[in-house]
Amino acid sequence: MKPLDKMSNLDRAYLLAQLFPDDLKQLTEFIKTEVERFTEKKECVYSQWTEGLITAEFWYRLVDNCKRTFANNGTRLYRNPRTFRDQLFDSYDALFSINALIHFTEETACSKKLKYAIYSLFGDSRLVMIDLNSES
Repeated sequence: MKPLDKMSNLDRAYLLAQLFPDDLKQLTEFIKTEVERFTEKKECVYSQWTEGLITAEFWYRLVDNCKRTFANNGTRLYRNPRTFRDQLFDSYDALFSINALIHFTEETACSKKLKYAIYSLFGDSRLVMIDLNSES
């Protein structure tokens, strides 16, 4: 196995899927829920967008890519760790998936072990910190 600092996002996602196979469905469904939430709250996100590294337009390209991934792959995303890795953590699309995983760690459904594994593999800071609960 590669050292953590030499792993790509693909390597890290595959390791997470192998370490927590029983949580893969829950993780995948949470990422899908995040896609739906960002899609529903598009105007709110655009009005609150202050992220300097990426634009809201770029972020929504990632959301759209992820939406297509779920439409094209369905249950294979959580039934096959390689599909999970290849479809959700390849190229820039990984930014959205990682953001969703880190957001998942804030949920009560996330066990401590899973939370710390996500933190160890992907960090503990979300890329986009927009409150999707506001009605802006």
